[in-house]
Amino acid sequence: MAKPTTKQAPSTTYIEMLRTVRALAKEVRRATDAHRTMATALTGEAKDTGRIAEQIGALRVDTATVAETREVSRIMQGLSQNAIAYANAADDAARQATATENTTVDHHGGIKQAADSSPVPMADKAWYAQE
Repeated sequence: MAKPTTKQAPSTTYIEMLRTVRALAKEVRRATDAHRTMATALTGEAKDTGRIAEQIGALRVDTATVAETREVSRIMQGLSQNAIAYANAADDAARQATATENTTVDHHGGIKQAADSSPVPMADKAWYAQE
């Protein structure tokens, strides 16, 4: 019977890991800001469409057009609420990404510092080395 082979993941250094985690955290925070901006814009557009429906109703535009404009406003309000919920979830993801970044530094940075200052050779000191 053949032995199962396991493929070892490529090794990475602390600096590479930290750079990757920081880049991902930055990307998540930037995307969160974009989601929040979009949610705010959708809220404004939904309100504007509702006002337009009232204005065209006051101008005695045909009732079908007024009704359709009101319906568009209701749909846009629903989209806005969902966009706000999504932005809130993105805020949570951004907080988690920042926490992961901080944890990486807290947990591994101290080990790197200790490894760098230790007179005792480390078993895998290269992991903490600069590229």
